Amino acid sequence: GMFGLFGSGANAANLSSRSASHSRSGGQPGPAYDFPRLQQLYDRLSRFKESDLEKSGGGDAVVETVRQITEALIWGEQNDAQFFDFFCEKSILADFVRVLALPKTPKKVKLQLLQTLQILVQNIRQKTSVYYLLSNNHVNRLITTPLDFSDEEVLAYYITLMKSLALRLDSETIKFFFVQRREATFPLYTEATKLFGHRDQMVRATVRTITLQVYSVDDEPMRQ
Repeated sequence: GMFGLFGSGANAANLSSRSASHSRSGGQPGPAYDFPRLQQLYDRLSRFKESDLEKSGGGDAVVETVRQITEALIWGEQNDAQFFDFFCEKSILADFVRVLALPKTPKKVKLQLLQTLQILVQNIRQKTSVYYLLSNNHVNRLITTPLDFSDEEVLAYYITLMKSLALRLDSETIKFFFVQRREATFPLYTEATKLFGHRDQMVRATVRTITLQVYSVDDEPMRQ
C-alpha cells in the first residue's frame, strides 16, 4: 500500500504555495474557510497512503480531513465558486468513491465518506455543480459499491444517501442515473428495491420514498 489513497486524479505538486505564506492581516476574523485552506486540506488528503488505513487510529486523520473538506465545500458553495471548481479539477469525488470501495478502508472512514457524499448531494444548489456530482457515472459506481449491509450503521448511512440522490431526480438529472450498456440499467432503483423486504421498518420506508420518487419523474425512456 505505498500508493496514495487520494489525489490520483491530479498532481498534488501543482498546488500553489500561497498557503505557506498566507497570513491574515489586521487580525480580522476571516471567513470560516479560504481557498488556501482548502488547498492545504487537499494537500493533506493527497498524502494519505493505503497503509495509513491499517494503523490503529489510522482512519481518524482521514475522517477529520474529509469532514473539513466537506465543510469547506459547503461554505464555498455559498461564498466562493472556485472551491467547487477545485473539487472538480482534482477529481476528489472519484477518489471518495474509490476509497469507499477498498476492502481495507475502516468502517469509520466509509461512514464519513457516505455522510460527506450525502451532505454534498443534499446541499449543493448550483445546477452545474449538481450535474458534475451526478455525471461520469460516479453516482452509479457509488450506488453499486459492495458494502456490509449487515452493519446497521453502514446501511443507514447508505440508504440516507440513496434517498438524497432520489430527491435530486427530475426530468433533467435522470439521464445521469442510467448506465447505458447493452441494456440500460438504473442502479438507484434496482439497488433500492433489493432492500424492499428489509426487516428494519425505517429502511423499508426509505426504499418506498425512493421508488415513489423514481415513479414521479416524467421520463419516457425510464418507463421502458
